Amino acid sequence: MNDQVDETDLAILRLLQTDGRATHAAIGKAVGLTGPSVYARIKRMERDGIIRGYTALIDPAALDQGLVAIVRVSLKASADEQEPFESIIGADPQVLECHDVDGEDSYILKVRTASPQTLRRLLADLRGVPGVTRTVSSIALETVKDVTATAVLGPVAEARDSGRTAEPAEDR
Repeated sequence: MNDQVDETDLAILRLLQTDGRATHAAIGKAVGLTGPSVYARIKRMERDGIIRGYTALIDPAALDQGLVAIVRVSLKASADEQEPFESIIGADPQVLECHDVDGEDSYILKVRTASPQTLRRLLADLRGVPGVTRTVSSIALETVKDVTATAVLGPVAEARDSGRTAEPAEDR
């Protein structure tokens, strides 16, 4: 964990992930600080890149984007093929995530489209990208878990997960 992030920062991050529109005063009340102190901590975490931005969570079905698919993509072994592929993927709003992976595939994508027909067009476009040799798709029938928040763990949770006992703060 980042040495400049303490338990209070973690508590602030948890609260912001729960309600990104919470006031500094409300967060301060929850963590035992003043609103200006919370503001200063948030600004520091934004400046340090810990907080990368703020967003609204939108129901995809309301925008006719109900189909989710995971697409595995294989590229030729040449590194020259990666940059054009990544540029094209980066510009396509249907591609929500793109992960450069090790193993049998080159990339794993999470895409969201309106229908099987729009997925079919997207896959045809992907297969037309220079260097793409194969795509394999899995369509989600139902989303069981969809978390946008990063797990904000502190020393107690990290110790529990590793089987260790957390040290008291004064012993660190």
